[in-house]
This record gives sequence, structure tokens and C-alpha cells, in this order.
Amino acid sequence: MKFRTVNELREMFLKFFEERGHLRLASGSLVPESDPSLLLINSGMAPLKPYFTGAIAPPAKRAASCQKCIRTPDIDRVGKTSRHATFFEMLGNFSFGDYFKKDACKWAWEFVTETLEIPQDRLYVSVYLEDDEAEEIWISHVGVPAERIVRLGKADNFWEHGVGPCGPCSEIYYDRGESESCGEETCAPGCDCDRFVEFWNLVFTQFDKDDKGNYAPLPKPNIDTGMGLERLAAICQGVDNLFEIDTVRAILDAVAAKAGIGYKKNDKFDVSLRVIADHIRGTVFMIGDGVAPSNEGRGYVLRRLLRRAARHGRLLGIDGAFLADIARVVIEYNKDAYPELAEKETYILKIIGLEEERFSQTIEQGMEILKGFITKRIATAQNVFNLYDTYGFPFDLTKEILAEAGILADEEGFNKLMNEQRERARAARGNDSSWDAEVGQGEKKEENEAESRAHSATHLLQAALRKVLGDHVFQKGSFVGEDRLRFDFSHFEAMTAEQLREVEEEVNRNILMATPSDIRVMTLNEAKGMGAMALFGEKYGAEVRVVKLADSIEFCGGKHVSNTGKIGLFHINGESGSAAGVRRIDASVGLGILGIITGIKTEASEKTLHLQNEIKELQKEMKRLKSSSFSVPQEITKEVNGIMVSIVKLETSDVNALEQVADSVKVKNLTSVVAVGGADKEEIKFVVAATDSAVEKGAHAGNIIREIAEICGGRGGGKPTFAQAGAPDASKLQEALDKVFELV
Repeated sequence: MKFRTVNELREMFLKFFEERGHLRLASGSLVPESDPSLLLINSGMAPLKPYFTGAIAPPAKRAASCQKCIRTPDIDRVGKTSRHATFFEMLGNFSFGDYFKKDACKWAWEFVTETLEIPQDRLYVSVYLEDDEAEEIWISHVGVPAERIVRLGKADNFWEHGVGPCGPCSEIYYDRGESESCGEETCAPGCDCDRFVEFWNLVFTQFDKDDKGNYAPLPKPNIDTGMGLERLAAICQGVDNLFEIDTVRAILDAVAAKAGIGYKKNDKFDVSLRVIADHIRGTVFMIGDGVAPSNEGRGYVLRRLLRRAARHGRLLGIDGAFLADIARVVIEYNKDAYPELAEKETYILKIIGLEEERFSQTIEQGMEILKGFITKRIATAQNVFNLYDTYGFPFDLTKEILAEAGILADEEGFNKLMNEQRERARAARGNDSSWDAEVGQGEKKEENEAESRAHSATHLLQAALRKVLGDHVFQKGSFVGEDRLRFDFSHFEAMTAEQLREVEEEVNRNILMATPSDIRVMTLNEAKGMGAMALFGEKYGAEVRVVKLADSIEFCGGKHVSNTGKIGLFHINGESGSAAGVRRIDASVGLGILGIITGIKTEASEKTLHLQNEIKELQKEMKRLKSSSFSVPQEITKEVNGIMVSIVKLETSDVNALEQVADSVKVKNLTSVVAVGGADKEEIKFVVAATDSAVEKGAHAGNIIREIAEICGGRGGGKPTFAQAGAPDASKLQEALDKVFELV
């Protein structure tokens, strides 16, 4: 058996079935485009479900693909076993009412034994226990010995999901040898041990199950196969597990180098290395497909993967952020098959860096609190909830860390507290309906002409944002009101003033062109062919409505203006953060601009009036200052114990004036004390300043000012170098100043 790289195996599979009349399909996005039942694509056939159900006509009767997939139910087992992963690639060949069992089995065996040259004495086949037809095909038409075929029950070899199309399966197994066996006499394909690895599942969709449990034959049965690329690579590369295949091992080695450790030197460290290698793969591909970290839905799956990877980095002793560096390795090894990763590299690395930084800010405090839980051997629902609510520490991570210490978190109690908080938040939001009338990622319908203007403006806005910021921009939510709109979109940082100006100008340019709206109903494939953008998570049928407005082409069922000129004008009121990796723009259009202009004019008038009043007050103050101007008399200076002591009497109590005089007199002598006193309208103010050298000789401005202020019935104090005070008795001002010489 020849060593094959992951990239070679992927290409060999697709080429093999292309040569047998199959249309090569590109991998669909990890985000389901038209299947609300799925959070993320979790199998090779998931993006093709509309073809199997007949909702959409397939582009060809035969197809083959390599599909990106994410599965998280077994996330806690990742890194601990040889075959569990959250991200994987699924190879598959499909027949939509064309060939059936015979060709599917024959081609699968041919690819495995002839193209890949996997030894036949290492291969086994399983069939559904009632599927005599499949067993006969394997024996008579493919040539598999009967003793290498096993029959398994529904749990292993029958695919069904509720009512609808379903059918038996047939799987191909690779025997890793007796050394990997559980040792039981019954050990055979289907056993839970690691000896027999199932790597290709052929699903024969031949029945239609009704709600009464009846299985009626389908008039045109289908073929749906799935083969894990990583499992296949592990077999062809002769390695123990999927973490040691070339593309994943490169990631694992990069993490090990970052941590300064070796692989297979420490079992605990090996688990962390494998967790990081797996999770960073899923992270890179999810962000590349437009998923942003959040606390709900697929965004939470991404956040969970990122934060688990970051935590395991800390367990390895990695200091500081490191995941963006590892992500570069993922992109390097996958960019040929998935060029969009290289195109979006900057965005992907930025999101990873921001999320890792955000997590590092919460994990230190959270870990200290968790240590307390572990020490006390208890973690109540309220404590765990407070850890999440106050510090943002993810519950899944809390549960995982506690489990490692043998402590069971109260998940039911935590969920109850979370639901109570959601209800409180929902009730609070109900009091403010002005901007909170959005539903998920959809748009408010779109009911009068003013809202049509705003709705059309959101389309132009998205197109402008993608032009200015990049193709990573996708709508994450919107609200359309009368002459105003709110638009949430995927972006990793605040927009600059220049970017906002460019977007605003681009939208207004398309408005002023007065381009007629082009609205058509067409097939889903036709719409995708012309580059129409769809909303993530929205369900579309065989036909869709496409709206073209200037540079914007989107799937949309709402009401729009007949030409862009009717929008009027577009103005961005502000840009802010909405969630992690999501920004928000508030804008006005049409008559809403009139309100802005009126507001600007009103504000300008108010500011003008304010300035005029301020000028009048300043003019009055100038007159007052002129009328109360004073002349600075010559200071009286005497030398006392090696210190030059000066006193000055002014006709003003303005402290600023006293300080200026004190400073000007003080600079005349290196060692000096200056006391300035002033009276104005029966009010006295004192300022005393001393140089550092005077202080060294025993002078203290604070002590001096306290004594002279008391003479005038006042109080004061301060530092050795500067002090100020006030007093009511102006008649004793000169007496107080004369006292300074004695005090020094």
C-alpha cells in the first residue's frame, strides 16, 4: 500500500468518480444555506438534501464531493481516542435516481483495492441483516469472500431520520490487526474496539417511511456514500490515528514546538496537543465560512472550540496568545483545496487573535474561583452561574474542568438560572420597541414607501461594506423602520472615519445613478449562478426571488423602490459593536435626512446663540478686570538667617495673581521665601512660596501661612514649598505680612 497525502487522496477520489460520469461539486459552506434544521453541516450529503428530497433538481444525476463537516456531540472525547474529531472532511459519491447498489459497491471496491492498493486481506464488508441483495452483489459481482461479510442490525446498518427517504447501509472496514483487538472471541466488524475501522459507508436510499412506520419502495432509489478523508489517510499512511496524518500532524507539531515539548512523551500533554490541533482546524474553516464568535448558535460552537484550544495551550505551558500562529499552518496545508482560506487569511487570524485575547482577560479570575470550587469539592448552580454571568467564564469549560477534578456541575440548575435571566432580559426589552423589533437575521417587512426606501438602502449598504471592507462582510441582522435602518454585519474591528465616509459615498453614488430595480423569480441554481447573496440560515425553495439594485444582488422577498434614486439620500448616524465579530451601523434615508438637517440647523442656531452670550459675558469680564486692575508694588526684602524673605501686598484677592507675583519674586533669589497677601472687597487671600534650598534651611510655607492667616481670623496650610489661605479681617493684612520676617 503506497503512502498518500491527504491532498493526494482527496484529488484521487474526486478524479476517480469524475472519470465515471460524476459531476465534481465544490464543498458547501459549513453554514447551511437552506436547512434550518442544522446548526452546522455535519455530513457530506447535508448540503445535497434538497436534491434527494426532490425540492430542487440536481445539477447532474451523478455527483461527487469532498465536504467540510463539524460535529460536536463527542467533543469531550476529542484527543482521548484515535478517531473522534470535531472537524473532518467527508468524501462522497451520489446518485440521484441513476445507478444503485451494484455500481456503488463495484466502484467502491475498485477505488479501495486498485486505485489505492489497500490489501484485500485487510478489508471486511458489513451489510444490513435483511439486505440479501447487497450481500449477493458483494459476493457475486465484486468478488468479496463470504467469510469477510458480516450482517449488522438497524443501529449499525440502516439509515433513517424520522419519516421520509431511508434505506440499508453497507460499510467497508479496515482490519488494523490483532494487536488492536479487544481480545474477545466475538471481535469483528462492528465491535467498539480499535481493531476494525469503518471508513466508507454506502447508503442505499430505497424506501419512503411514513408516519405509521411503513416502508414503501421509492420509484427512483438513490445512492449516498460517505468516507472520512482523515480515516482513509490514516489507513494509507499507516498511522495509529487521524492526528498523525500529514496535514494534522503538521499542526500538532507546530503546537508542540510552541510549547517546547515532544509528541508521545506525556499522555496528558498528548491529549492537549490533539485537542488544539483538531479545534484550530474547525475554527479556521468556520471563520472562513462567515461564522463569528458569540454566545448562541453556531457562534457559540466556534467560541467553545477557540476557548477549549486556548485553555489546553495553557495546560501545555504556552504563555500568551498563540492560536493565530497555529492557524497559519492550517491555512498553508489546506489553501490549495480551499483557496478561500488564503483569501480570508487576514480576517481569520484577526478574529482568532481578538477572541483569544478576550478569553485571556476572563480565564485568570475564573480559574482562581474554580480552584475554590475544587478545594471545597462543591459547585452549586448559583456559584457556577455567577462565574458565567460575572466573569464570562463558559459553562461548558467550567463543567469540563470540574469533571477533570471529579466534581459534577449542576447543569440542570445552571440552565434554570439562565432561562430566568433570559426571561428578565426579554421582559426588559419589551419596554422599548423602537429598535428591538428584529427577528434573527431576517428583515422587518418590509409596509409603506418610507420603509421600502430604507429596505433598499440596506442592500446598497451591504454591497458598499463588502467593497470597502472585504468579502468577509455578511449580514448578521437588520431592522428597517420609516426612513431609518439598522444593519449588523460581520467585521472584526471598529470602522475608521475614512471607511465610513467611503461607504456613505458609495451608497449615495448608487442612489444618484437612479438605477432601475431588477426583480426576478428564478431557480435557486440560476440565482447562485449570477452571484446572488443569501442570508445564512434562511430556507429557500426550488424558486427564489432575486433583487438587483445597482451593485447589489440578493435573495429577498421584500418590497423595494422601483429605482435607487427614490431612496433620496443616505446618511450614517453611527457605527458601533453589536457582538464579538459583529458591527452595527445606524443610518437614515429619505425624509429621515430632513430631520438630520433640521437638527443640525437647530443645533447650529443654539450654538450661535450660546457663543453670542458667551462673548457678551467675556466682554463684561474684561471691563471688570480693567476696572479692578492693580499695580504691583515693590516687594520688601530682608535677609533672615541666610534666607532672603520678601513680602508683597496687593489690591486683589485673585489667587492666580498672587501666585504669579510670588513666582516672579521667588526666582530672584536661589534661597528665598515669598509671602504675598491681597485684599479685595473685605476678602483676604495669602500665598507663601519657598525655594527648596530655603526649606533645607528650615523654612516651611505651610507653617508660615497658618500663623499669618490666624492674625486675620483665617485658617490655612500646605506643603513646605507652597501654601495658600484665606481670612476675613482685611484690616490686619499688613500686620500679618510683617510677621513673616519673625516667623522665618
